[in-house]
Amino acid sequence: MDDGPHAGWVQIGLIERQRTPARRYPDQPARQVLIIVGLEAADDDPPPGTLPVSQAPWQLWTRPLQRLAPALTRPEAAAEHISTTDQALVAITDASATPMVDAPPRRSGPGLPPYVLAPAASVVAALGLQPTGGICGYSLSDTAAEALICRQWQGHLVHDGSFEPLLPVVAGADLLIRPDLFTRLHATIGPSRCQAGINVRHMTAAQDDDIPDDED
Repeated sequence: MDDGPHAGWVQIGLIERQRTPARRYPDQPARQVLIIVGLEAADDDPPPGTLPVSQAPWQLWTRPLQRLAPALTRPEAAAEHISTTDQALVAITDASATPMVDAPPRRSGPGLPPYVLAPAASVVAALGLQPTGGICGYSLSDTAAEALICRQWQGHLVHDGSFEPLLPVVAGADLLIRPDLFTRLHATIGPSRCQAGINVRHMTAAQDDDIPDDED
């Protein structure tokens, strides 16, 4: 990042949905482009079409890992797991309106972010991260300072012709890590195993129901 309170931090994950509602005249189907980028640890290239993210509970942002997964709290064991196991190190949490990318969205009321990213539990354990105290959004800290954050955005509200509220054309989230911790994580993964996975999908549907019938 070039400016703001997290200038110089490293982006290790991103998800963004760009949507165009269906139009009745002239007829045009609903369209979506979904872009997903995530840090991965792997000896070889992942199989084509796989997503560079896993899934994780949203409580990673609010509860110490000792309470969520006591078996994963040893930093040495977590670091060894990261250095030897092929895995996505960024996750989509179940707080998202669309927990599975290809699943229909859940109607959960206004205010819930469409996407919430989190680090994999192994990253939290290896770096010794804890939820940041106070009201601070999605934030984890180590003993030194704030260490990792998730940001969300929505924009360009439009009406799709239904009785529902305006919907955002663009919605997304990213995951930022403090640069010294990224250097440490990169070394733990191993330079030859550290990869950036990218997946881009284009979907169309007769109605704006998030049901894909075409992918790239």
